[in-house]
Amino acid sequence: MRRTTRIAALSAAVFTVAAGATVTTASAAPQAQWTVSNPAANDTFTAANQSGVNAVLTNVTTGATVTCAVYGATGTAVDGTYASGAGLATIATATFGTSANKCNGPLGSKWVSSAAQPMKLNGVSYGGGVTKGTLTNVKVNLTGTSILGTCNAVIEGSANTGTYTNSSGLLAIAADATPALTVTSASGACAGLIATGNKAKFSATYKVTPIITVTSP
Repeated sequence: MRRTTRIAALSAAVFTVAAGATVTTASAAPQAQWTVSNPAANDTFTAANQSGVNAVLTNVTTGATVTCAVYGATGTAVDGTYASGAGLATIATATFGTSANKCNGPLGSKWVSSAAQPMKLNGVSYGGGVTKGTLTNVKVNLTGTSILGTCNAVIEGSANTGTYTNSSGLLAIAADATPALTVTSASGACAGLIATGNKAKFSATYKVTPIITVTSP
């Protein structure tokens, strides 16, 4: 009887140690966390066009291209730790050209655009101080003028090939191999350059101020 009791007690002890080891191992497993460090006291940032790098909006369906030397954005990137890379920063306003420096399009047309809603910058992967990510919730109002009149369009979707580099503060958006932007409406004197349902892609490089640091295990 005493031998049976000793065996039972030993088994219980072994189970307890094993269970404790299991919990410790699970607790020590790395978490898929992201961190954002923004020197600005109010967690805001501005993003201006990188000198010498044009922003380019390409209508993949028609082949029409609009090129802009002046573009920018403002937004927030809140200090903290995030369970995932979704929504690491928000772009509150974005402009593509200004009234004084309009973008150049086909047939001598001039264009400007502005964000119609906040957009989200998301981290997908991280390595060597560089975050690869996406820009989602894109919706911009685009206006073009030519000798034919005024063209108004709305473009929505995402840009899925982006990088942010901690050391330089450069946010680079490359043209997607598979366009993820769609013209959801177009009206006026668009001269066949843009129409509802057309697919588009966008590229630009922004200099972010202050430089924000993004990291992930």
